[in-house]
Order: sequence, then structure tokens, then C-alpha cells
Amino acid sequence: MEPAFVLHRWPYQDSSLIVEVFSREQGRFRVVAKGARRPKSQWRAILQPFTPLLISARGRHELQTLTHAEATAESFPLRGTALYSGFYLNELVQRLTSNYEPVEGLFEDYQQALRQLATSTQVEPALREFEWRLLCHLGHGFDWFHDEQGMAIAAGGYYRFAAEQGFMRVEQERSGALIGARIQQLATFELSDPSLLNLMKIIMRQALRPYLGEQPLKSRQLFTQLSQLSQQTK
Repeated sequence: MEPAFVLHRWPYQDSSLIVEVFSREQGRFRVVAKGARRPKSQWRAILQPFTPLLISARGRHELQTLTHAEATAESFPLRGTALYSGFYLNELVQRLTSNYEPVEGLFEDYQQALRQLATSTQVEPALREFEWRLLCHLGHGFDWFHDEQGMAIAAGGYYRFAAEQGFMRVEQERSGALIGARIQQLATFELSDPSLLNLMKIIMRQALRPYLGEQPLKSRQLFTQLSQLSQQTK
């Protein structure tokens, strides 16, 4: 058996589920959970996102058969914004990792991010840190302390960020340019300042875009729709 979380699930045939799981040893893969939709199934309640599991499966094909699943702890209590943030984490893992290709350390970082979402009143710092760690695990991290030429970021210098390259020095202040002192602050991941947090969000979106492609994130669209609905009902 191995530690795992459910990323997503779909109805399958009359009473079963297809479950996409994220495990420590095997990475992301799909299993058939036979009979999991039956009212008396022991799996019905636990095969849910954000519940720590121990699972085992068998089969040599792309779609394995789940043979055992048990919850090892209570589900992370995500509510409201934290819940949709959790779905965002799941979608990042789905979109940026490959089947049966475990990424060392990513499972632990994912679990830590869920823990932060469940215990903090501010979800944004946890999201930004996970985005950064995910990029690093996949070999797409960039240098916060040096520009693309290998020169140390200067507090008084001006820079622009380019995805897949990092920070590029510009000769003078331009629209959208970042002063080096702000980059130095971002490098510490101390994001209590709302303006720094917003800046980090912009940079991380740019950094992720080449790897996410053009297809919009469903979790982001859902959160935007619900936020708009909430504003309309106030």
C-alpha cells in the first residue's frame, strides 16, 4: 500500500468510479474503484479529494483496478476559498505531471500546501509557494537572486520577467519593470505585504503559462464565476 490523494473522480458503469489518484511512489494515475458508488460501499465516503489515503491497485494497463483503500486521517477541512484553492492545486498536478512519473518531494509539498490551506486565513501565500515548488520539481525553476546573465539582482536596478528565462535587466525604468529591491523581497517568500503578494501572483502566472498551455484552468474559471455571483448577491 502507498500514501495517496484523490485528484478527481468520474462515474463509471452502473456502480463504479474511475479515480485519478496522486501517490507518493507512482505519481499520478487512474484506477477503477469497482462498486464504489453503491450505498454500502466502504469506499464511497473516503474516495474524495483532500482525504489522506493508503491504497493498493493491480493491473498492467493504463487503468488499474483498486484493490484496497483506507483513510489514514480526517479530510483536510477546506471551506470556501480554501476549497477552490485545493481544486486549483489538484488541477496543477493533473496538468503538469505525467502518468506514472513520480516527482521526488512533490507529494510532500502537496500535502503541506493542503495543510496550510486548512489552517491559514490567507490562501494566496500557500498557493504561490506550491506553484514555485512545483516548477522547481519539474525543472522549470528560475533564479530569484541573479538575472539571466548571471549577475546579482541589484536593489536599484530595473528588470522584467520572462517565462523560461527569469529576470532580465533593463537600462531604465519602463512600464511594468520591477525594481531589484522588490525582487529581493519576493525571493524570501515573505508575502504579508498585499502588493508583494499580488506581484508574486503575476510573476507565477507568467512562469506557469508555457507549461499549462492555452486551455484555461477550470478551477480558476469556477472560482471567478462564484466570486462574481457572490458580489451580485451582496
